[in-house]
Amino acid sequence: METLILHWNGTKWSRVSSPNGPDIESVLASTSGASPSNAWAVGDYGDGVDYFTLILHWNGTKWTRVNSPSPSAIDNELHSVRATSTTDAWAVGTFISGPATYDTLIEHWNGHVWSVVDSPNPSATTNFLNGVVTTSATNAWAVGYYYDGAVYHTLILHWNGHTWVQQ
Repeated sequence: METLILHWNGTKWSRVSSPNGPDIESVLASTSGASPSNAWAVGDYGDGVDYFTLILHWNGTKWTRVNSPSPSAIDNELHSVRATSTTDAWAVGTFISGPATYDTLIEHWNGHVWSVVDSPNPSATTNFLNGVVTTSATNAWAVGYYYDGAVYHTLILHWNGHTWVQQ
């Protein structure tokens, strides 16, 4: 499986060359553009067993793979990305933090590198983030769900410029 990116020029869709991860499977889940020369695509790549984060950047001419953290040795997924500027973008997903334990994964682009940012995990076993939106460097929202062992609950996190807080 390879990444697939299509571009709409106002008349028709055409395929744009995009890089893959180094393993046999590469999947993109979300894109976001802050400008015609600053867009991001996120997902994961793997060998069918172990998966790692995959982040691509569009500079107005071509897509390139950008280094991104994968905190787990076996399963890391990015499901959504949102960019507001060349120095501010967020990506969210999940990773396996221990035996049968999924934790939220939030990564931030500061203009130079992607880094993992601490985020709440209300469940001891199942925490997923599926979407993110941001309006400024001090206002971002991430949404998903967690499982308390009996019931699934909505998970809403807010970035206040310093920390992610469960709402």
